[in-house]
Amino acid sequence: MGMTVAGGAYNFGFNTGDATGHSRVESGTAGNAVGSYSYIDANGDRRTVQYSAGPDGFKATGDVGVDRKTAEAAAAMAALAPKAPPAAAPVAPVAPVVPGAWGYWGAPGYSVVLPGLAGYAARW
Repeated sequence: MGMTVAGGAYNFGFNTGDATGHSRVESGTAGNAVGSYSYIDANGDRRTVQYSAGPDGFKATGDVGVDRKTAEAAAAMAALAPKAPPAAAPVAPVAPVVPGAWGYWGAPGYSVVLPGLAGYAARW
């Protein structure tokens, strides 16, 4: 374990050296700090987190999620969960009414395809 203070800056660290694997190091100046800590979790895995703290708040990276055993159990449960039904088939677009098209009698008119009536088209 050790700590150094010089002016407005500091750094310190420790390591328990036992089976818990606890350790921490940090350095900083007035209003800002960076460091890391580690430990052995209940599953026997070493977890290490790096962090910074300052005017923008506390930010952590590294082993910040759930432990490995919990993540594996969650993935197994997710695999058993019912899946959403497949998406419905898309509906075919309706043909637009086209003003000015030449109608059946050879004069300008309108044409439309009526949805739901397969093959039926009206012209006028």
